[in-house]
Amino acid sequence: MNRIFTFFKRNYYLLTSLLMYLSFPTYDICFLKGFPFFAWIALVPLFMYVRDKKPKDVYLTSFITGLLGHFLAFEWIGNFGAAAPGGYAVIVGFLMPALTVFFSIKITAAEALSRRFEGLRFLIYPSVWVFVDWIESIGHIAYPLPYWGYTQYPLTSFIQMASVTGIMGVTFTIILFNCLAAEFARAWGFRKIAAAELPRMKEARMIAAAVLFLVAVSIMGAVTLAVNDRPVKRGLRVAMVQSCISPWENWFENRYRYLEELKRYTAGAMAERPDLLVWSESATLETIAYDYERGSLNDFEKEVLAVAQANETPLLTGEIGVKEEYTGLVLKRSPQNNAVLIDRYGQVVKTYSKIHLVPFGEWFPYEKWLAFVKHITESFGGSSFVPGERPVLFDVMGRKFGVLICYEGIFHRLCRDYRNLGAEFYVNITNDGWTDTFRGHMQHFSASIFRAVENGIWYLRAGNTGYTVFIDPHGRIKKSIPIITKGHLAGDIDFTMNHRTVYSVIGDLFLYVAMGFVTVIGSIIGFEKIKARLKGK
Repeated sequence: MNRIFTFFKRNYYLLTSLLMYLSFPTYDICFLKGFPFFAWIALVPLFMYVRDKKPKDVYLTSFITGLLGHFLAFEWIGNFGAAAPGGYAVIVGFLMPALTVFFSIKITAAEALSRRFEGLRFLIYPSVWVFVDWIESIGHIAYPLPYWGYTQYPLTSFIQMASVTGIMGVTFTIILFNCLAAEFARAWGFRKIAAAELPRMKEARMIAAAVLFLVAVSIMGAVTLAVNDRPVKRGLRVAMVQSCISPWENWFENRYRYLEELKRYTAGAMAERPDLLVWSESATLETIAYDYERGSLNDFEKEVLAVAQANETPLLTGEIGVKEEYTGLVLKRSPQNNAVLIDRYGQVVKTYSKIHLVPFGEWFPYEKWLAFVKHITESFGGSSFVPGERPVLFDVMGRKFGVLICYEGIFHRLCRDYRNLGAEFYVNITNDGWTDTFRGHMQHFSASIFRAVENGIWYLRAGNTGYTVFIDPHGRIKKSIPIITKGHLAGDIDFTMNHRTVYSVIGDLFLYVAMGFVTVIGSIIGFEKIKARLKGK
């Protein structure tokens, strides 16, 4: 026991790994519902530990901490490959180290810069953090899911600040507070200052100022919510079906059984007299639009179109798209992950091809160089989709909306693009049935709240197994249906609640200022090193 105590006393930074787990939604039990608050102190042990360590030790310590913390918080993602032997281990084995590399870079770079500009440490850490977050959101294998700002999604009053700064501003504030808390804990512990003397401490005054700022932001957010709290008026009524299709069964063999369930729940939804029906991403995995254009619809596809026609209501659902392109004289056909809109007459009117495909799960862009990885992903059900090229606006009853497929809701710039193209609401069709009940559903859902707040428009989420919800333009959940529950959810979109936000106008200006700050700090250090070398010569 003494050895264990001594080990953790010497390596107290590992506490950050546990706190990372507690900072994100995990299980739906009361004592784990305080996750938004753990996020404000989760990084304190690690920040304190690396304070005086050598750069090599800073990186190694951060990597160990991040690897364990990411595994505890996000290992559920490995369930995507659980149907195949070794699939879980392959996904976890690739994803967790990848996330951890970025985590370690954040700590190592921020610590290096802070040691040169100690007075700016509390600004350097969060600035470096969001800079690296931005890097994680670009490129072929972008995966901006574990943003720390998303931990705050239940605190609707506080996250109203995202309407100005976007998600990056919320993340910045959390990391800044962790940094100040670490400095306070370190100073208090080393100096052994009595509680009565705390007001004299610079670190205590700074953290007190941060708390006052958070309180002020939350009060302003609460006032905004109170001023805009009114009954929802009918503008457009939408019904979404949650049919809980099993991701582990063969869809093709069971498609007619699934379709009968979709029809049954749709019939129940029609009692609400909706203006638009929405099925999930995995509801109809046929090449509906492609076959419709060619005049070669199969019986299943005809039945899907007949649902819209019989109910005289437009239907939005998932499908498999087909992209045709010539390579010389050879016509190549590639699959895409699509959304298709069928009008009230049973005619296909528009499709959208998913732009941001899930790396490894839906495509692997480096198969020319790493063919064995592609083979592994295909063995546990990975797809070979090709990405779409641009956002597409849909139209129902004169109202424009943008469709987000699966995890596209975590890409804040795509959502802002939709808003500026004229979208009046979002519809996110997704399938989280392969995750383990609560954790995967709610961690994936958390970004949805922010997209509504950032852009000031409604966000509708239709999940195969949930979380299916109506979110108003201020991030409030207006209607929902429990996860892993079959049924339908109908609600109204009140367009009078839509509003222009600062973020939708200026975009990631806050992020770019932080990136510029880091660039300037880094340049100063770089020039000093060059100057020192020249003098040495």
